[in-house]
Amino acid sequence: MIEIHGEFHLDSTDKIFKRIGLNEGGIIQKFVDSEVLRLCDPYLPFQTGTLRNQGILGTVVGSGEVAWVSVKARYLYYGKVMVGPPPKTVTNIDLKYNGAPMRGSFWFERMKADRGQEIIEGAQKLLNGGN
Repeated sequence: MIEIHGEFHLDSTDKIFKRIGLNEGGIIQKFVDSEVLRLCDPYLPFQTGTLRNQGILGTVVGSGEVAWVSVKARYLYYGKVMVGPPPKTVTNIDLKYNGAPMRGSFWFERMKADRGQEIIEGAQKLLNGGN
């Protein structure tokens, strides 16, 4: 009987992701985060630009999390009128947005449906070395 002993070492997934730029702070993650912000912009409710600016301020590009940090962001995202004294009650009445129907509620989901493939293709192009 023949016995063979050996070891096989693999890089951890974290090391592999880091090497190809998929780690937190990596080039691919930075690309995805910045594209989400850029491509969501035309879908965001817009009156003064505060919500757009809060997305920029609330996001650490490369972290893998894009956040619109505003008192009204959640309210605007779900798009329902709220009434009464605090705590307000959510109604079934839809908000009306300037620039609708492009600008309005569920901006991330609508952007992803319309342009998400562009983000995937751009990330794939970066992964392939720009080709």
